[in-house]
Amino acid sequence: MSLTIAVAMSGGVDSAVTAMLLKKEGYQVIGVTFNQQQPFCAGDGAGDSDATPPAQTALSGSRSRGERERESEVEVAASWSVEAGERENAGENDKAGEWKDPAGSTSNITSDSISRARSIAGYLGIPHYVLPVYREFEEFVLKQAWVEYARGRTPNPCAICNERIKFGYVLAWARQMGAGKLATGHYARVTYEEDGFPVLRRGVDRRKDQSYFLAGLSSDQLKAVLFPLGNFTKDQVRLLARKNGLPFADTSESQDACLIQEGQSLAETLRHRFGADAKTGSVVDENGTLLGRHSGIHQFTIGQRRGIPVDSPRRLWVKSIQGDTGTVVVTTSEDTLLCRRLIASGCTWLLREAPESRRCEVQVRYKHQAAPALVERLPNGNYDEVIITFDAPVRAPTPGQAAVFYDGERVLGRGWIEEAW
Repeated sequence: MSLTIAVAMSGGVDSAVTAMLLKKEGYQVIGVTFNQQQPFCAGDGAGDSDATPPAQTALSGSRSRGERERESEVEVAASWSVEAGERENAGENDKAGEWKDPAGSTSNITSDSISRARSIAGYLGIPHYVLPVYREFEEFVLKQAWVEYARGRTPNPCAICNERIKFGYVLAWARQMGAGKLATGHYARVTYEEDGFPVLRRGVDRRKDQSYFLAGLSSDQLKAVLFPLGNFTKDQVRLLARKNGLPFADTSESQDACLIQEGQSLAETLRHRFGADAKTGSVVDENGTLLGRHSGIHQFTIGQRRGIPVDSPRRLWVKSIQGDTGTVVVTTSEDTLLCRRLIASGCTWLLREAPESRRCEVQVRYKHQAAPALVERLPNGNYDEVIITFDAPVRAPTPGQAAVFYDGERVLGRGWIEEAW
């Protein structure tokens, strides 16, 4: 019997082609779509979630429409998690907290996502499951993101989602279902050294490369995942979808799990979700001169230009955010955002041993061009804390974001930015 592979299906073209390619290669494929919203809704009504064994929840394209509609109301009975696909966190720094996908479009998971994934699975003739994941997603992703925003930092929920939810809970679910691997539509690659040690690499399509969001995965996780699109460009993927008649071949980027309320940033959505008070404070210049007041530090990120509540004839950028006092410091000189050094904590390495020091390239946000630097372990004896010294200054490294270490196309590891200067 061929290997069973679970495919995370968001209803978009990337996961659809992933499932198609694996089926054509002869694998037994099962699709799974994750729902992070509570209460569960698949467009047909509320689920009878915790009573139904997983074996009874497969939605096969070979069944009648009535059977599929009735079964679509059933959730898999498990407390697993999360979303397929990636999104860039608050950007280079226009408005803080707007969670965007790499193509720049915000989205919410809806019944349409589940319906599209179900239709694709039916077209391919593979079983399809819907997993309720809101409890884990809220605990490990949403709450942690708000904690960061409340401290005046800019979180990276997509990376945490991958590490803790998708390739944690969902991978465990896939194994329980008898799958040997979990495949996603990420644009990244995993290769193996002669002794079987896994190596994470950038995707061939550098415009879509998502290795930045996967850099915190462990070697054990990498051994259990497949990224079939890593050797394709986005244009090639769309062409494959059209040639094979896949439903939704020309849809925009995957409409997978997001939590933004219409008209609100991610940060403001989270504040309302958890009923938190905004930490208000002063907006000052670099000399400490009061320029105005703001309605919450969660609305700002380092390097931000728009949305600063100060009338000024000159452009202003956010230079720093003081989480303890709620003070936002702005500058009229973009050059002051340039930094040569930063401290990163929580470092994980995709190497056999954590190095004392390493020359490499470091990428400080999703769309940043990785820059040459020296990464050195701090002399405090903690292997998970490093100081990074860039050969040339980089713009606006932001606390809360990931600093990902590369050797060419190879991912070496990841740390979380704590401070930069």
